[in-house]
Amino acid sequence: MLYYIEKIVSIHAYTISCLFNTGEVRDVDFTDIIEKYKKINDGLISELVDEEFFKSVQLDSYGTLQWNNGVDFDPDNLYKRSKKQIVTIQ
Repeated sequence: MLYYIEKIVSIHAYTISCLFNTGEVRDVDFTDIIEKYKKINDGLISELVDEEFFKSVQLDSYGTLQWNNGVDFDPDNLYKRSKKQIVTIQ
């Protein structure tokens, strides 16, 4: 199955909650990616360390997350590294 994001649900710190085409809301945590690229200061992904810039993420026409500096991530990989949200009903 090819995965893609239908909607950005919320953004908290370096985690983006996304509604995928599976109908699941899943959390994609970018903390480890940001820390890795922050150390090498690659000039693109390392820009995501700025929380305000990180929050400027948009959903592109291919169903993935993209920032205005051209950084984007494959939606299949985002799905694989994401965690399904656990919803508790009270």
